[in-house]
Amino acid sequence: MRSALALLLALGSGIASAQTDRGNINDFYRGFELSEITPENMQLWPYYKYTSTHWDEYGLFGTTPIMASATPATLTTAEDTFDIGQEFQGGRSFVASLLATQTKGFLILKDNLILGEFYDNFLNINSVQLLQSSSKTYAGIIASKLIDDSKIDPAATVENYLPDFKGSGIGKVTIQHVLDMQAGLLPASDYHVPGGEAYVFETEQGLKPGEPTGHRKAVIAAETSDAPGEVYNYNDKNTDLLAMLAESVTGQPFNKLLSNLYDDFGANSRGSIALTVDGTASPSYGISATLRDYALFHQWIAQGKAPQSFYVSIENVDKDLYSKSEGGQGAAALLGTRVTYASQAWYLPEHDIIYSLGSYGQVGISHRPTGMAIVFMQDWEDNGVPAKYKETIDRALFVLAQMGQ
Repeated sequence: MRSALALLLALGSGIASAQTDRGNINDFYRGFELSEITPENMQLWPYYKYTSTHWDEYGLFGTTPIMASATPATLTTAEDTFDIGQEFQGGRSFVASLLATQTKGFLILKDNLILGEFYDNFLNINSVQLLQSSSKTYAGIIASKLIDDSKIDPAATVENYLPDFKGSGIGKVTIQHVLDMQAGLLPASDYHVPGGEAYVFETEQGLKPGEPTGHRKAVIAAETSDAPGEVYNYNDKNTDLLAMLAESVTGQPFNKLLSNLYDDFGANSRGSIALTVDGTASPSYGISATLRDYALFHQWIAQGKAPQSFYVSIENVDKDLYSKSEGGQGAAALLGTRVTYASQAWYLPEHDIIYSLGSYGQVGISHRPTGMAIVFMQDWEDNGVPAKYKETIDRALFVLAQMGQ
């Protein structure tokens, strides 16, 4: 069995840099001056609970806006909302569980009706939070829409659409393999190892200081360790490549495509996406969104309004390789249910739940049988904390059970 940290990295929540020994809760609540924040510590406690809500100021290469919908969804709050004071597990209340996992935002949404809402740690209704790897699901949706529109053939290879990728290892893989993290790239779990695959790529993305050589160049030069379709290996380059493909076939910048998506699900507020050293978008980690807009996105998926090819891909668990991997088997043991991966999203087949998952506890749940969304924004001490990940999923299932779903 892998170490606890490696398990969560395999799950895909490991994106940004973090130290593995920073779990002292006193550090989380320690006061600080904004002048103390540096590129080296901006993702550590106590600073990250602030920088994660102000990534427009701290992303090393800046951000670019995602526009709110021209027809924003009208949200109302139910008269009788979910009771966060009720007992959850082992005599602890639900709100005690939220606080124990450094939850800064929690929301339940169904049919534009807010059934529960909670804020803490610098977050409020109007502020945004960096979604980290949960951003990947947005990229998967955009690529899926282009598949539905016949602008991308999932069986075609990358080099069919991006001529400068010809001759590269990743140029020979299919779009579907890229979507499913089956492109054969190196596993990117060495975020804390100078010179490592993930560590070096973060300098291109604006996540850590270093000496970038070029974001697109780094993706083209990506080393392939396995043949396409043979193994699941999580790597940010897959997702950032999807943005390059989308821009190529549409002739539009990725933030414009995200704005179109925001329009589709009725986003109430403007968001942003982080830029790379090339000045292009990095959807592998870089979307910042409000809690309500994150919930609207997952409600839209739960209601069956996402591209049909997205659902077909998710439901085709026979092509899933994640659940067959060591990390996938560990995830199943941790959560007590099978977990699969496809088209930049996670799936619990037993519960028919599609979800996004990002570093430090950004978790969005789409419960398809009811059309309900349950979202969490958190500030864990590390990219992945298995016990807190399990507790978050348990809370979502508890909400569904308590609400009679």
